[in-house]
Amino acid sequence: MTHANEMVTTALTPAERAAFREQGYLIRKVLDAASVARYIAAVDASRRERADAQRMSNLQFLQPGKDVRGLQDIICNEAILAIGSDLLGEGLVIDGASLFYGEAGIDYRQGWHRDVMQVPDEQIDQAWFSDSYHFNYVQVNVPLTRDPCLWIVPGSHRRPLNAQERAIFGDTEKMAPVDAGELNEGRQIVLQPGEAVFYNNYTVHRGYAGVLGERRITIHLGFHSTLHPPTCHFGVLDHTQFTSDYLDTLDAKVRAALQAHLAERARHPEVDVYHAYHQQFIRQEFKTT
Repeated sequence: MTHANEMVTTALTPAERAAFREQGYLIRKVLDAASVARYIAAVDASRRERADAQRMSNLQFLQPGKDVRGLQDIICNEAILAIGSDLLGEGLVIDGASLFYGEAGIDYRQGWHRDVMQVPDEQIDQAWFSDSYHFNYVQVNVPLTRDPCLWIVPGSHRRPLNAQERAIFGDTEKMAPVDAGELNEGRQIVLQPGEAVFYNNYTVHRGYAGVLGERRITIHLGFHSTLHPPTCHFGVLDHTQFTSDYLDTLDAKVRAALQAHLAERARHPEVDVYHAYHQQFIRQEFKTT
């Protein structure tokens, strides 16, 4: 269902598209205050039914048993889809939908990383981190509360690790130790409720707040385009749980989005192994609820 209070953002300008290619991220307003309030109410209602987590939780809110019905239609938000299509091309398919939730006082620290943690070291190709690589995936963080947790090294998706990054990453391309320190080129992305950051997750980035000063409620999405082959990130959602009985209970637009995901997964069964790797990783990094 499309709600009248959803803020539809116009298409990106050529300068914005160029900036995304060069810097690896883009910030746009996608929700107005009424939409933010509606989604917070849905989250709060869901949280009352679940035990509080002692660390940052990751709720995969499209999956049966974890579903937050009042939140699910964010995957059909017209502004998000328009921007994603501008960045990747038509045929946008949802492939990741998580709710990051943490109460004030939770200690939340990740090390600097690229999102290749789910890939065996010997399969990581340095060509992925170059201007010539066509990266068919975009991640989106949409905070419902002020969120200072995302840090990005602009432009790092287009190159190998530099000397300072290599010094803290060591002999891996995946993740630096949490206590490895700051990077000179790292930039903190502070988002206000209803803003969204679209980013290339091959950038060197991290989720880091130290001790949260206020609660964090952020929707995290991923999209793939059917116009190009999948990267190693396609396959985040657990499509085996999307039975016809479950799909029949969903809002029509949400159901159609998940059916499009199922059709694309059927075209690319090779990504199932990356789904398994991804699930293993998030269990280590988050309390999955």
